[in-house]
Amino acid sequence: MVVHFYHKKGFIMTGTKFVSGFLKLSVGVLLAVAIPAFGVESLQAQSRLSGDQRLSPNWGNYRPPSNLGRPEGREGGGSRGPCIAETSPTIHNPIALVPVNGFGTTLAARPTFFVYVPTINPGETPQIQFVLRSADNRFVYKTTFSTIPSPGIVSFSLPERANSPILELGKTYNWTFTLVCNPNEDDRSGNQLAAGSIQRIAPPSRMVSELAQATSPQDKVAVYAKYGIWYDALGAIANLRRTADNPALQNDWLALLTSVDLQKIANQPLIQPLSARETQIRPVSRP
Repeated sequence: MVVHFYHKKGFIMTGTKFVSGFLKLSVGVLLAVAIPAFGVESLQAQSRLSGDQRLSPNWGNYRPPSNLGRPEGREGGGSRGPCIAETSPTIHNPIALVPVNGFGTTLAARPTFFVYVPTINPGETPQIQFVLRSADNRFVYKTTFSTIPSPGIVSFSLPERANSPILELGKTYNWTFTLVCNPNEDDRSGNQLAAGSIQRIAPPSRMVSELAQATSPQDKVAVYAKYGIWYDALGAIANLRRTADNPALQNDWLALLTSVDLQKIANQPLIQPLSARETQIRPVSRP
């Protein structure tokens, strides 16, 4: 089923997809949408669908904004970093949890970013450096994490502090997670980088209404998925998985990552959010 999303700034997304599970317990069904003429079923109707009535959309068909430039890869380079253990030939570098072309949208001023961290060699003490830049490559935010649990999927949200930057509506940003294997050495040739891009958009009025009508976190996930809001759908289902050990949630997590060709890391542990050791901030926008 195909979605055509015409953003008021001229941004177009097509072919948005997501595989849903039991709506009452997990992620909802993505329905056909045409904005401003939606013609969608209600959330109540969606909730009656069984786990066998699934759609298989493709989040990778987003068309990124023309000013985005050439994005970095969502997965680290072909060579294994010197601090990474030889555990698997297919997942031996960091991987950003983003659609295939690296781009996704959010409604959040301070969104959450996810990255897979591979197994680190015993005795190694690498760091992860997170950097957020504007589309024109202006530095927005930087932070370093000194303790890295691995292997697993970690997350980081822009902090809720008075001097912390927010994403501006309609603006696109590029972000990177860099695994720094030897933080105390000048040679950074072994660093591994995973990257993505993000744009904050304003929700259409119909979506605002459906979010207000949602009676559970699972229903909100369904709304995010239906309107193709990648980062918010991913973050919401991740939060549900952290608080509930439910096979249906695991199945829908697998379906979501498979829809963007990340099935190889879907069964990796979902680790608690990272805490920054030190932070440097140069705000582009504040609330």
